[in-house]
Amino acid sequence: MPIPVSGKTYLSAQETATAAGISKPTLLRWIKSNRVKDSAKRDRNGWRLFAPAEVEAIRNHAQTSK
Repeated sequence: MPIPVSGKTYLSAQETATAAGISKPTLLRWIKSNRVKDSAKRDRNGWRLFAPAEVEAIRNHAQTSK
């Protein structure tokens, strides 16, 4: 479920991975190995929140990696 913050909509790491057609562990591995950029925003618990542009970049990377 998209998360509204200050008038903008963000997706969680799980939602971002699902949108990109990959698993969450794959997304986290790609972030750790610098294959994709980490999210610029975190919630109050420190969980990653991805903006639509970040989700699209991850989706594009996933499509070119297959």
